Amino acid sequence: MRVKNSYKKAIAILMAVLTLMSMTMIGVSATDDNSGEGEAEAAPLHALVIKSENLSVTVRKKVQLTATVTNTDVQPTITWKSSDTSVATVDEDGTVKGVKVGKVVITATCEIDGQTLTGEYALNVVKKGNFIHNFLKDRQVLSYQYSYVDDYYYTNDKDAWQYHFGFGKIYDFVSPYILLEYDYIRIFFTYENKDWMIQMWKGQYGMVFFGGEIGVYNREHKEEGYGEWAMYACAPEEDWLAMEMTLYWQEEINGEYVRQFTREYDKYWWCTGFKNGHIRVEEPADELRLEARITFKDETMRELFTQGLEECGFVKRESKGEVGLDEFCSDGKDVYFIWQNISEAESTMLIKVGTGFLASLAVLPFFPLIAPYLGFFLMLVNLVNVIA
Repeated sequence: MRVKNSYKKAIAILMAVLTLMSMTMIGVSATDDNSGEGEAEAAPLHALVIKSENLSVTVRKKVQLTATVTNTDVQPTITWKSSDTSVATVDEDGTVKGVKVGKVVITATCEIDGQTLTGEYALNVVKKGNFIHNFLKDRQVLSYQYSYVDDYYYTNDKDAWQYHFGFGKIYDFVSPYILLEYDYIRIFFTYENKDWMIQMWKGQYGMVFFGGEIGVYNREHKEEGYGEWAMYACAPEEDWLAMEMTLYWQEEINGEYVRQFTREYDKYWWCTGFKNGHIRVEEPADELRLEARITFKDETMRELFTQGLEECGFVKRESKGEVGLDEFCSDGKDVYFIWQNISEAESTMLIKVGTGFLASLAVLPFFPLIAPYLGFFLMLVNLVNVIA
């Protein structure tokens, strides 16, 4: 009897399991069969994708953009638009032509299935290239490279031979002897048991370049103070600061300062940029304007830096929108400032006159010998400028 009862219980359990399984399967089937009843078919989702083989276009040259809408067999009509037709134009087929150096955003728009789709593509319009620019774009020479974006030269501070020599006032003192004439400002403070020096420059670099720089230097703290002629090491990687820098030039005497280049926000110990050209007056270099943002390690470090700015003559403002010439504001760990007229640089007129006189005396007897080489050099410089 016990065996029979056991069989009966097993059969009953098996039947119950089969019944539950069949009910579940019937329920799922019913749900699946009724899932579309009374509902309209959902419209497919579309996206507008813009593609090109180029991230830049040369002035007076053309590049092709293509726009494709996903999830459709028939492509709709695309409308193209340039954000600045003075920099680049675009025709109805998506062909972009460079007009002048700058940045532009090309927008494509279309209508499909009641949806309005928009896509954007950013392009840099660059100057006509030459073999020097092409060479320096992908590699560095003496730590210098070239950027077709904004047409300027810069130092690759991540791998610069200058890193091993540090910096001090002695370099600024002798710079006029090698035709480097610039304004500069130094900010000194002590932070995390280190003496820091953050220096800014702007002015004429030799005969053919003008530009601007921001450098970050430090050393182990010394009780005797900063010292006017003290040497500082280039900041180690853990002390590099995130920053961005834009240089403007009043090329014509009309009060209009035109943007020359922007070093994008990144970590630097030496943020630089140099343009081909010559400013009218080297001392003071107030026809150049440098705008920058520096992000410090914390608000304590930021406050030490801004105290230094005020000691140099900068005026504090409450917000970024209020910052004018030779003024700054703080926002968290960030400092925004505009530098134009303040300078600690000494007059170099005596150096210019004295050096020019001595050089003339030394070179005059050899002028017939060096004149052909000097002429060839000047011709080469002019040729590079024409090609550029």
